[in-house]
Amino acid sequence: MSRRRFLEGTAAAALAVGAAGCGSNEREPTDREDAGTRIDPTTPTDTPTATAEPTATGSPTATPIPEVVAEYGDQFDSIVNVVDAGADPEGGEPINDVLTDAIAESTLVYFPAGRYALDYLEVENVSQFGLVSIPHERTLLVPSGPVEEIGNHFIDFRRVGDVLLDGLEFDFTESGVGGAVRTISEGNVVARNLRTHGKLPDLNKERKHVAYRFEVQHPQSKGLVERVIARDGGHDGGNGVGIYVGKDHAGSLTFRDCEIANFPNNGLYASAPGQTLDGYTGNNGDIHVRGGRYENNNIANVRIGSTGSTVKDVLVVVDEVPPSPSRSHLNVRGIRLRARSDQLVENCEVRIGANAGRGFGAISYHPVHGSSTVRDTTITVDRDDFNAIDATDASNGGSKAPLTFENVTVTGSASGGAAVDIADRPGTTLRNCRIEQSGAGRRGIVFTDSANCTVVDSTIRVTGPPIETENSSVDRRNLSIENL
Repeated sequence: MSRRRFLEGTAAAALAVGAAGCGSNEREPTDREDAGTRIDPTTPTDTPTATAEPTATGSPTATPIPEVVAEYGDQFDSIVNVVDAGADPEGGEPINDVLTDAIAESTLVYFPAGRYALDYLEVENVSQFGLVSIPHERTLLVPSGPVEEIGNHFIDFRRVGDVLLDGLEFDFTESGVGGAVRTISEGNVVARNLRTHGKLPDLNKERKHVAYRFEVQHPQSKGLVERVIARDGGHDGGNGVGIYVGKDHAGSLTFRDCEIANFPNNGLYASAPGQTLDGYTGNNGDIHVRGGRYENNNIANVRIGSTGSTVKDVLVVVDEVPPSPSRSHLNVRGIRLRARSDQLVENCEVRIGANAGRGFGAISYHPVHGSSTVRDTTITVDRDDFNAIDATDASNGGSKAPLTFENVTVTGSASGGAAVDIADRPGTTLRNCRIEQSGAGRRGIVFTDSANCTVVDSTIRVTGPPIETENSSVDRRNLSIENL
């Protein structure tokens, strides 16, 4: 096992990575229909800016591929074809030495279709580089040994500038094989069309296991993570995370049309930048989730916690018991708002099936989380005694800040419990909402220790009390209420 380093220049090039835009839940994430989008997705162009043609480096016989030149030729000074440079495309030998020889400043490394073996790869102090394949070619990167030999990180980018990753697949299907693709950048990041096959080797819970990690550490930098797919998750009894954003993220990250499923310790875990815990305070970089499907992940399917973060057009589905580190750590939640305030969940759909397993809410609030809004969102709960909306009490400390719900629909056959359970959130408002749950003994909205709340222009059809209060006051206006 060898540990290779790419040690190049340290100046950060300026790539204006756009983080805006909405995705569609119906989009096929592997068709790469916008593969023509350049590194700057805010100003796409079909024709590259006229520049000198990049030169190939790393081997006298290396030749740029016309599609790669057309796509990225005005962004990089050099393009390296790893096969021309000596890499084995059949996975017989690790290609770390070839990559070490090929890399240079402002260089794009192109992988033709093939299967490439890698030892642990550490990349640091590079100001601008990329690793790509081209659409409709399949490029598989395979660890050359088990996690005990290579370590938890498979490909590790640290203290780097601008990074482009596009079109790579990671084969972890062999038992005990796999590790994190970690990108910690001072510059801008575009990571798209990445796919992990196989479960993370996450059963050793003394280690942290993550499929992908992204941090943009400069406050003015941006990252776009688009169409990243990891459906095989981790093991029951393991602690694998789908995508993790670390506490030092200070810029802006957008996750667009990703598919993350079957992880025992969060699907998209992006709350750390907003948290203050023993030993650290996060850098509060914002997170924006656009489109995508998050399915059967334990703890939370999508989890945010930094100021101004948003979740839009996302589909969350839990229709079976997800894997978990242990039975006592099973806690099914759809979207989790963990810390800070001024966050928005909009135009999302959360489905909690009858067989989902126990948990604390389709949309769940930590007590320290401040004010936020859920708007134009549909929640279906068929699991008994499972709240659609759950704001946990602040008996151990919390913000006690008001929450806002606008045009939120709650349906499903769940019995017992409450559709909406609000505790220690005075001033909370539900406006233009519809709550219709047909299961026996299902309450509508429960307010506890929450004064001056409002429910207005809404419909409540449940089998239990439509509105229940304890040490709370509620202004009720223009309501349609029916006891089923």
